Amino acid sequence: MTESEFQEFMITMGYRYNEKAKTAFNSFEGFRNLVDFNEKESRYSLRLDCMIKQGEDASKVAERLEKFRLEHKNNVLKAVLGKKLISITLKMTIDSDIDKEKLRELVRLMTELCKSGMLVPVCHICARERKTGLYVVGKEVTAICDSCIARKRRLYEKRKDLFIKKKQNMSAGLIGAVFGAAFGAMIHILLYQLFPVYGTGSVFIISLTYIGFVITGHRATKKSGVICALIAFIAFIAAEYAAMILNTAILIEREGGGIALSESIYITNSSFEDTANLWALVPELSIGVGIIIVIGIAYLLKRKYTRPMKISKNIL
Repeated sequence: MTESEFQEFMITMGYRYNEKAKTAFNSFEGFRNLVDFNEKESRYSLRLDCMIKQGEDASKVAERLEKFRLEHKNNVLKAVLGKKLISITLKMTIDSDIDKEKLRELVRLMTELCKSGMLVPVCHICARERKTGLYVVGKEVTAICDSCIARKRRLYEKRKDLFIKKKQNMSAGLIGAVFGAAFGAMIHILLYQLFPVYGTGSVFIISLTYIGFVITGHRATKKSGVICALIAFIAFIAAEYAAMILNTAILIEREGGGIALSESIYITNSSFEDTANLWALVPELSIGVGIIIVIGIAYLLKRKYTRPMKISKNIL
């Protein structure tokens, strides 16, 4: 089913549709049913913020959800009752008629549960039985009570103010990043002499590179994140090379040859002429580069999810 077909069908079922969040929603006796259209993962996902009413048996609701899952086991991927949420996921098929029929059954189930008297609607944030509105926070429709949305708006304004006022100093940031990478490289070289690190010392290089940039550059961006990762990569390769030279120099000194830095450089460079030695380095370098990539992705995700997310007006 296409998004336009989903939107039109859900409207016929008494739902409204938010195009930004790709979510169909309705309000029924205080309950806020939300059905997400997830084309990327080929899923329809229902969310209902609710709890078991005091004195009611949660197992009855769980049994009803499980019955629904078994009745439509070819299409229902999940139907669970959480502590403060009912979550149901349907598989998207290439047949729009099948999808419509399963969504129709889903709407009937939720109407039945909302009428059952066993559930009470709650706020998504505080999980209290309060009157809620529906707000688009970032790109997600969420049921939130008045006090929680007021608190979220204050936090948003505070973060937005900090975000706008904080200016990036790219040149100072790059100096800090290089200094951090150099410090991390020295740690890696030292650890290399003490025990086999197998490239894991790169965690210090990439972490201190980002820390150095943020301290001196004040504000991080996607561009600075990529640049820091490149600096860390160069620093890691240089640190590996320097660590091998130092390790060779130490071995020469232990054999009574004195401190022969030029000789250790020559021996290290000569070892690279042997293909077997180069291949032996591949796993270690792969681990180090892999760590840099993973931490780089984590950095970008952290930046994405800590940015202030816009909050819409109540869309009900």
